[in-house]
Amino acid sequence: MKEIRLNDTIVSLNPQIDPLFGSISFKKPVTPHTIITIKSTGETVKVPLNQIKLVLFRLTPQLYGFIWKNKMFFSDDEFDSWNRNTTRLASHELKANFNQFKKKEDERNEY
Repeated sequence: MKEIRLNDTIVSLNPQIDPLFGSISFKKPVTPHTIITIKSTGETVKVPLNQIKLVLFRLTPQLYGFIWKNKMFFSDDEFDSWNRNTTRLASHELKANFNQFKKKEDERNEY
C-alpha cells in the first residue's frame, strides 16, 4: 500500500469546533473507513475518512484541492478568492504540495 501525505492542510472534523491545521496522511486504496492521520502542532489525531467534514489544501501553486464527502476535488476557479480566505483562516498562505501537476486524466486520478 502506498502512503499519501498532504502537508499544510486545514481539516474540519465538526462545524462547531475550530479546524485543525497540519498534515494528513493515509494509505491507498482509500475507502470511507480508511484511517486518516492528522498531525497538528503538539497532537496527532486518527479518524476514519467518513468522519472528516472537509479538508482544504493547496495542491500546486495555482490549484486548490478539497476532500469532501469522502471524495477528492480540485479547483482552479476563483483562485485569488480561495487564497485570500484560506490565508485569513490559517494565518499564512498555504504551501503547495506539488510544484507541477500533470493534467492528464489518468494521472489526476492517482492523487
